Amino acid sequence: MSNIKNLQMWRNICADVRVSIGHSFFGLKTTATYTPTDSVIDARTIDYSQQDGEKLKAILAACEDGDMDSIGNFHPKEIVNGNYQLELCQSRDGQYVCLLLKQFSRMSYEPVTNVLVFEGDKAKAVSRLYQ
Repeated sequence: MSNIKNLQMWRNICADVRVSIGHSFFGLKTTATYTPTDSVIDARTIDYSQQDGEKLKAILAACEDGDMDSIGNFHPKEIVNGNYQLELCQSRDGQYVCLLLKQFSRMSYEPVTNVLVFEGDKAKAVSRLYQ
């Protein structure tokens, strides 16, 4: 699990009206909750190879345009220190997914997609990519 505050898309998550941010343990622990279902949001990062990252980038672009069928049976394999990195926030009930795909360039990970948010059935369809 990643600390949600360390993600590049943290500001986008904070600005999302569907997400409430809470602090506990004297402000040291930050929690995010998907308010429509009152489900806790977990954050993590996943590294992918160049080939899987390129295909994932194309699929996410299609999903952003509403083509959820582009996912098909594609399941990228997680690797250590990959060329692509996916920042992922998902509610525990699976009804909310927020993600950002980044590629390693110039000694850091640079975003190659917009911050994408999916809810309901679309969130469940996208979650097949990283399970």
